[in-house]
Amino acid sequence: MQRKSKDLLWWPFTQHDLVPVDSVTVIDSRCGENFSAYKAKEKKIVPQFDACASWWTQGPDSNLQIELARDMGYAAARYGHVMFPENVHEPALRCAELLLGGVGKDWASRVYFSDNGSTAIEIALKMAFRKYACDHSILVDSKKDITSERSIQFKVLALNGSYHGDTLGAMEAQAPSAYTSFLQQPWYSGRGLFLDPPTVYIKNKTTHLSVPPSICHDQQNSCDTCFSSLTEVFCKTRDTSVAANLYVSYISQQLSQYAMSNNSEHIAALIIEPVIQGAGGMHLIDPLFQRLLVKECKNRKIPVIFDEVFTGFWRLGVESASELLGCSPDISCYAKLMTGGIVPLAATLATEPIFEAFRSDSKLTALLHGHSYTAHPMGCAAAVKAIQWYKDPSTNSNLDLDHMRLKELWDGALVNYLSSLPNVKRVVSLGTLCAIELKAEGSDAGYASLYASSLIRQLREEDNIYARPLGNVIYLMCGPCTTRDSCTRQLTKVHRRLEKLN
Repeated sequence: MQRKSKDLLWWPFTQHDLVPVDSVTVIDSRCGENFSAYKAKEKKIVPQFDACASWWTQGPDSNLQIELARDMGYAAARYGHVMFPENVHEPALRCAELLLGGVGKDWASRVYFSDNGSTAIEIALKMAFRKYACDHSILVDSKKDITSERSIQFKVLALNGSYHGDTLGAMEAQAPSAYTSFLQQPWYSGRGLFLDPPTVYIKNKTTHLSVPPSICHDQQNSCDTCFSSLTEVFCKTRDTSVAANLYVSYISQQLSQYAMSNNSEHIAALIIEPVIQGAGGMHLIDPLFQRLLVKECKNRKIPVIFDEVFTGFWRLGVESASELLGCSPDISCYAKLMTGGIVPLAATLATEPIFEAFRSDSKLTALLHGHSYTAHPMGCAAAVKAIQWYKDPSTNSNLDLDHMRLKELWDGALVNYLSSLPNVKRVVSLGTLCAIELKAEGSDAGYASLYASSLIRQLREEDNIYARPLGNVIYLMCGPCTTRDSCTRQLTKVHRRLEKLN
């Protein structure tokens, strides 16, 4: 299988020439958070902790995995597949109700189903652009086809370091990066205004805020500060701080300058990954900055999109990352953990005013988007089970009912020890995520870095941890139901490896 896979398969996000045949992991099966991986040299199958949570989708323990399989089998036998326009079936309706009562509680009123996160983003952009056009009288006649308005260009407001998927439209809404280079996407033009975000991280047992010079207007690092804990970073009393004034000034200035210099271009949507930028390097964005960004856009009637494909469903310790920001979007996108990683499904949630922007007596104004497997009954059935399982204390012992968030999963003392190692640049620990950026210079830093490759191979082969780096950033990710003891065991192994590298 190792040899044939090299000859026959084309792996995503992989340079095949950098993968030796004997390093290909042969997966026999999985149970909960562990792969059953075949070790060719030892000729036996061993459990291997899936530290990537299978591209951030995996949430079930072994019990939930069995329940998911049972419910999906029932849905497959009962429905097969049902085309969705003008139809309804029980799994889709129950899933929509759970989404609107959970991640969309108190703000969303509509659910639009699709198949994956990137598609959910493209749908969200279409929704936002229509709402912006209506609010700013760009569509004078709602029955008129917009082809006559092609001189007008809609752009997004987004953050440097962002990532919103690999389809062409989603890539246009993210800042230039390795993912959008000419080699990857020759059509890419970057249809947006991309701001420099301030970031938060742990180093030497202290929580740091790093503010980019573009915001400070002073010497680099002159605005940087420290906090006693991450809790202080999320405190809303910071809304009246000096940092808040700097952020508001920077955001307002950037938007005003862009409007003055681009008469035919409109910032027609804000799109952000709330709190954590995933594929961009596991950066924790200052929640104060994002909260003020949302407020400014809403004041200007710019629709706000939250990309929660990664951050949703307890990934960051709460059901929706909007709870950490203390503000709501107009549109939000979900996938990955929504079905417990067992089958593809995505959803784009929207407010009623967004939905109203598409209503009329003409089909031409409807949202003309969809795919064959919209609201697939098996996917919806899996989502219903997973969503209920995560937020039920009888099935998720990590749930703190008093605060409706997950208990601390990563040992705080161990995280601080890691942050103090000389070969560690920063650590981000929040919810089910613990990310570690290794100190690297020049070509050893960034997404193309191979700096962590030897460490990754040791973790896989000797410590039975399946990790996959983002350049020189390694991370561990568990599910919402993973025990603290399991997290501590994996983090201890990583700590020992990093100590040996010093």
